[in-house]
Amino acid sequence: MTFREIELAGERIWLLAGGAVFLPETQTLVVADLHLGKGTSARIRGLLLPPGDTISTLEKVQRLVEDYKPRLLIALGDSFHDAKAGERLLDIEKMMLRSIVSKTSILWITGNHDALPVPDIAGEWLEDYRFGNLILRHIPSEIVPTGKAELAGHLHPKIRMRIRGHAMSRACFVKGPDRLILPALGSYTGGLDVSDPTFSGLFADGSAAYVWSADRISRVA
Repeated sequence: MTFREIELAGERIWLLAGGAVFLPETQTLVVADLHLGKGTSARIRGLLLPPGDTISTLEKVQRLVEDYKPRLLIALGDSFHDAKAGERLLDIEKMMLRSIVSKTSILWITGNHDALPVPDIAGEWLEDYRFGNLILRHIPSEIVPTGKAELAGHLHPKIRMRIRGHAMSRACFVKGPDRLILPALGSYTGGLDVSDPTFSGLFADGSAAYVWSADRISRVA
């Protein structure tokens, strides 16, 4: 299991290879922007995307649950691509969700794509969740309260890098003094480059990106 420990507001946080977060003190696994059902949504609108994105995303979550055995799994919003996504789930996808639910409690944070609870999906739904010094929500807030830290998603951060002469774009975590933005875990999710002004507005005191490989997680200033 590859992870890198950071600290925000006195709370230990593990950044996991693949783009999730683990909070060791409370045995909590955090993922962001699964966008389950995005492929089927696109096909309804006439965009022929390859099938299998929801299964691929749920397989990632299953592996994380098996590896870290969390007491609680928190999904930071846009877990479902639209209000009808739950109705379009295949039997195998429903079975995979039931398997995850059988191993851990689930808290769904509402997002802009799933602003209301998706019917017939197990787990609790909240607008945000607070414990210790951490605030977990979907869209990053303008100001984080003094002494607190925020974990959010929504922006799907990516960073352009040049490795061995090859330019590439990689999903990444973005961390500042009091905020961490998680990358999207969903298989069909684009991204916003960390050079975008949106990030400089949220990280006035500076930030660092964290990218991962199979055996390490590296900080990029």
